[in-house]
Amino acid sequence: MKHSRTAIWASTSVLAVTGVVALVLLLMPGATTKPEQPAGSDVDLAADLGQFAERMSAESGYSKPSPAEREAIKYGVELALNGKLVDANEALAPVGYRLSKRVDTATKRTFYEVSESADRSRGWGRILIDEAATARLGVEVPHPKADLGSEQLGVGLFRQVPGSVLVIAGAHRRAAPDKQADMAHTNESVFETVHELLVQRKVPVMQLHGFRNETAPDSDVVVSAGPHLHSPYAEQTAQRLKDAGLSVCLSWVTGCEGLEATTNVQAKWVAEHGGDFVHVEVSQDTRFTAEARDRVVSALARQAAGR
Repeated sequence: MKHSRTAIWASTSVLAVTGVVALVLLLMPGATTKPEQPAGSDVDLAADLGQFAERMSAESGYSKPSPAEREAIKYGVELALNGKLVDANEALAPVGYRLSKRVDTATKRTFYEVSESADRSRGWGRILIDEAATARLGVEVPHPKADLGSEQLGVGLFRQVPGSVLVIAGAHRRAAPDKQADMAHTNESVFETVHELLVQRKVPVMQLHGFRNETAPDSDVVVSAGPHLHSPYAEQTAQRLKDAGLSVCLSWVTGCEGLEATTNVQAKWVAEHGGDFVHVEVSQDTRFTAEARDRVVSALARQAAGR
């Protein structure tokens, strides 16, 4: 009987210790299998996106996402916009995307970034969500590197407008055949899916492009609403740019051949479903002159703020 009691006591002790160890392991960081919001990091957003664009190749770097992958990322972005950050990360993880908390060192503002995991590179793009306010402006950059400096226009506007969402393509527009990587001319992309989500949420969208000086030599900026050319939102935006002392080509008045966004898929989607969208083309000289570029960004920010 003495030996039986000893054996029972030993077994009970082992079970107790095992239970404690299991509890400790369960409570340790990383013990859960549910994806968590990654730790934040500081970054100079202008430098970061400049380097991101510079690394793009016109020959490769894009693979077409499946409908299921696009929908998963759309759902993850929607959760992030609704403030459900951990749930967003959980939704994004199966398709190789993640949500990261970051701080722009230039403005000290916090934002959340939805982007590919470190070990993935399919060219699907990045979505940056300002933490400061409910989404109030979509800023789209469909042709980084191809439209040199357009990503810096996007960064500048993102920085000036609290509550903005910056959507930047992840590959050069010629990185894949049949315009698959041209975000303004394919509706089977993560870029387009996020665009539709923003418009469905009644968020106005400004899409930023760049053109060579000789394409419209008398204009600093070309403004269009897309297929219909004119809309009240486009007209208001154009007036803000004019008030900033910029020469503006109004596509619905004089025509601006090749720069009117009549085949732009995001503009078409808004024309069919409703919403506020403006296509803004900025000349090379204006993009590469800091003072002129800042005037463009400030004018667009005033339009976004309604002042």
